[in-house]
Amino acid sequence: MKGLVVTEDNKLYLEEKLPIPEIGEYEALVKNECCMICNGTDLGVIGGKVREVTRYPAVLGHEDAGRVVKIGKKVTSFKVGDLVVRAGQPDNDKFSSAWGGFAEYGIVKDYKAAMADQADVKDINLGITQQVCPEGMQAEAASMLITLKETYSALKRIGVEDKKKMVILGDGPVALAFLSCAKLMGIQEIYVLGNHRDKLETAEKLGAAGTFLNKDEEEKKKASDLFDRKSDICIDTIGSNQTITQCLDYIKETGTIAVYGLKSGENLNVPLPELRNFNIQYVQWPVPEVEAEVHKPVCDAIMDGKIDIDLFVTHRFSIDDYEKGFQAVKDRTALKVVLNF
Repeated sequence: MKGLVVTEDNKLYLEEKLPIPEIGEYEALVKNECCMICNGTDLGVIGGKVREVTRYPAVLGHEDAGRVVKIGKKVTSFKVGDLVVRAGQPDNDKFSSAWGGFAEYGIVKDYKAAMADQADVKDINLGITQQVCPEGMQAEAASMLITLKETYSALKRIGVEDKKKMVILGDGPVALAFLSCAKLMGIQEIYVLGNHRDKLETAEKLGAAGTFLNKDEEEKKKASDLFDRKSDICIDTIGSNQTITQCLDYIKETGTIAVYGLKSGENLNVPLPELRNFNIQYVQWPVPEVEAEVHKPVCDAIMDGKIDIDLFVTHRFSIDDYEKGFQAVKDRTALKVVLNF
């Protein structure tokens, strides 16, 4: 089967002869229909900067969706024909797994059945977020679920239900997913600061109360004057020392800076202002149990038209044209890129 593989010297290529994984009795085989490029993690794996991936060559991808084509004899949570997300690749002698969603076939694990039988299944916790999507959902929407559920579950971990004002730094797909999910959770006053006018226009279509071009000093000052330590939460989707520090000008005394971006490196150097009572919370990695809990509300929002997937997906390519997709991400001309099998 075909699949995208990352080499130890930071190259990406399309392998034509990956082995189709064998399923165990608590597993199901999935034929993937598509996978989206994760602008942060996938590029990080290619650059050798994601600590969870230690062995190369590695099969890339984790935002995949596909149909179950075969089930193990003790599987109860999946049936043939189900549309599921996050099917992955197990390690094998030649290739390790960088989750492996950019492959024609993958495996989902039946976490509930294995737990009910108290079975000892390797990496069974991966099955917590390998869930079935509603009847009628398209594979592309299911693939987009990953980003949406990660951000929705991050908001639950932060605790935003009673908050009124939020500022989001960044205008990429994660920032817009945070915007959409925060709106679903009832926050009406949400502002977005970014560096791309076209993406800020998309934020306005998704319901932002206001947008500001962060690289324009005049607009940046307008934002500072408007927020001036009045915001309950500042979501930093970039994660640099500079953007974390910028958030300090926006949050109120008891506010929270929530860092989702991965660019803070090994050290955090934040100057302490006159403000002393504030929180910095890192939500850079999903908690599987929380992500699984938000599956239904996010699916419902997509199926009910409350989240418009077409506003997120800007580029679609065949897996054979993967280089065009990754280049669009690197050039920042794309929001979300789908690669179809």
